[in-house]
Amino acid sequence: MKPTRREFLWTMGATATALGLHQTQDVFWTAEAEPDLGWAPGIEDHVTSTCLVCPARCGIRARIVDGRLVRISGNPLHPMSRGGLCPRGIAGVQTLYHPERLDSPMVRVGSRGGGEWRKITPEGAVTLLAERLQALREAGRPEGLALLAGYCAGTMHDVWRQFLNAFGSPNHVSDDYDDGTASIMRLMHGIPRRPAYDLDRAELVLSFGAPLFESWWSPLQAFVAFASPEHENGRGARFVQVDTRFSRTAARAHEWVGIRPETHGALALGIAYVLIRDELFDARFLSQHVTGFEEYRSLVLRHFRAEDVSTMTGVPVERITAVAREFARARPAVAVCGSDVMLAPNGLFAGLAVHSLNVLVGSINTPGGVLFGDEPPLEPLQDVVLDDVARAGVARDPIDGEPPPLGLGDPATRFVEAATSDAGASVDTLMLYYANPLASSSRPDLWRQALAPIPYIVSFSPFLDETSRYVDMIIPDLLPYERWQDAPTPVSYPHPTWGVTRPVVEPHDGGIHTGDVLLGLARALGGSLAQSLPYDDFASLLEQRARGLFAVQRGMLLGDEFERRHHLQMEERGWWLPEHKEFDSFWNELIERGGWTDLLYDDADPRRLARTRDGRINLIPAELLAVLSTEGDSRRPYVDVTSPADEPPEEFPLRLVPYRASTLASGTLGLERWMAEQPGVFPNVHWVPWVEVHPETAHSLGLGDNTMVWVISQQGRYRARLKLFHGTAHENVCVPYGLRHPDGELANPLQLLSGSRDSLTGLPAWFSTYVRLERA
Repeated sequence: MKPTRREFLWTMGATATALGLHQTQDVFWTAEAEPDLGWAPGIEDHVTSTCLVCPARCGIRARIVDGRLVRISGNPLHPMSRGGLCPRGIAGVQTLYHPERLDSPMVRVGSRGGGEWRKITPEGAVTLLAERLQALREAGRPEGLALLAGYCAGTMHDVWRQFLNAFGSPNHVSDDYDDGTASIMRLMHGIPRRPAYDLDRAELVLSFGAPLFESWWSPLQAFVAFASPEHENGRGARFVQVDTRFSRTAARAHEWVGIRPETHGALALGIAYVLIRDELFDARFLSQHVTGFEEYRSLVLRHFRAEDVSTMTGVPVERITAVAREFARARPAVAVCGSDVMLAPNGLFAGLAVHSLNVLVGSINTPGGVLFGDEPPLEPLQDVVLDDVARAGVARDPIDGEPPPLGLGDPATRFVEAATSDAGASVDTLMLYYANPLASSSRPDLWRQALAPIPYIVSFSPFLDETSRYVDMIIPDLLPYERWQDAPTPVSYPHPTWGVTRPVVEPHDGGIHTGDVLLGLARALGGSLAQSLPYDDFASLLEQRARGLFAVQRGMLLGDEFERRHHLQMEERGWWLPEHKEFDSFWNELIERGGWTDLLYDDADPRRLARTRDGRINLIPAELLAVLSTEGDSRRPYVDVTSPADEPPEEFPLRLVPYRASTLASGTLGLERWMAEQPGVFPNVHWVPWVEVHPETAHSLGLGDNTMVWVISQQGRYRARLKLFHGTAHENVCVPYGLRHPDGELANPLQLLSGSRDSLTGLPAWFSTYVRLERA
């Protein structure tokens, strides 16, 4: 089956834009030694730290002149980022000196949202909050405290958990990034964590919707793998991107495979069909380590002939066959499952299908394949102490209720739905930590309704964002360049790496580290809380945790390429030589270099392959079948990987395809105005949000390039500039998520979503909403 003329023109027209996309720089590399500029600007210093702008946690070096941060560059010693840094990290200087930054804690004066505030001291803010929390405990209602927290992996996450447990609250609500892949690993491997991908040693990377060079867990991990001369084979991996639009990631791939939304799983099984039909799978690996292959083979051969898959996905048979044979020939090859796969009504099934390709070719727990790394071996926190009040509180059900049967879903949405019901009456005090639901949620109307009756709301935002305008007290956190914090690399990176963020400039007088707020609250509340968090400040807590790294007798402090290879070769031969005899010198050099890492991965450990009852990978997970049976769900894995093809409503003829724009993982682009010229595929679109439409589609609607339009669904609408783009399929409207107009007006496509979800994981279906465009 050959591609239709429309599909051919879509692909070729998009490819024609690749050259322009390659001119935009996505990452900047830092030399190990900066040249002497030949001038003396004053008192100058360079300080090593770690970036906290997004979950990647890249190593950075800060240039300080006369006590001010003037430049941020990459730290060449960091094993994942290796001196690279994205524009977002470089622009952190703008955040530090942003004119709208809050310079002291504030309490509300007048009505919520009225914009009247009174400044107080940090000590006064901690005292006020401690008094309120003490009253909750004295009333026997510790569960009335709730936390909504964005991404904060590492010790801050642990301290929040410890504080809430010791206080007696079960209401720790996450508002971060769940891509659903942990559910896949739990079902097939018995390992409930997101997989790591060994991109550095892969010969072929087949990415299903993962924005590796844009807003993935670590874009720098991908840049290093595909661009570094240090790659194992000397040339880097070959990279094939399967995507619903011609993204910046697709432009940087060796090959782009355009696909219809919500059909990633079908394409994966079409590739599996070719592998099975032509006997290109790893029969030895399957016989030794996998159960369910015969049933899987029967389902694939029966339901996913390449011709049928071509009809479902829009990918020609020839390309399906070619990609499958290349995936089998390249050793090792790895299939990366992106969030686009899981954000669908049958997302769990689609994710199983994508990961099954790794199982078929034996790319599990092997160099260049899917790995399961370890957490950094930190000294654990003090054991939590529960008094009677706390014990009764944590025994109560959390407000956000039970998660879906096979995933975490969206805890923030479950929380807000409960908060607007009778259960919401139990919320007395809500704390917001790097969460701004009025801007980021798909249901801002529901959040406004939920926040209004909560008696007291506290935000730790350093800026007056949409949600913090409606709180009762703001205790602004110090920015990453002023505070101590640890920064473990995301799980997508296979080697445990513990970065340290430290102050590179003096904190401003009115600021206070949120970690120090929690430790101060524990001391003020006393009793079991003080016993559970007996630390003077956050810096000393990090130092205490690093003792675990010193004692473990493996790994190394961050070092250059020679040091990394030397330590790895020594450990592979069973040798480990201590670099420091005393902890103090170890800690000082750890800070100086930026952290610790362990690059040795034991692929002979069977527990890294599977932790199921029989120690084998389950292609047909029994737990999944049991849940489907219990729920009365007639769907079947490896059969129902796509949703029934619904005709779009007549009044909403176009499918909405949201995506996260480059480097916007943490959603605060508006604070870095220079970044408004960086994130998109169009080098001449600045400051105004846009939507991408195929030229023929725009012409049929009577709309031209740069026209301001309304994007309208049954749930709402927002304004954006229309851009003609051959990289968008005719029936789609591709829309970046997280952009704002110059006046601050949001352009949030998630507010248009229909509310469809995968009932098994609870993840929203991003591509099941239809819209229309109208001239604004």
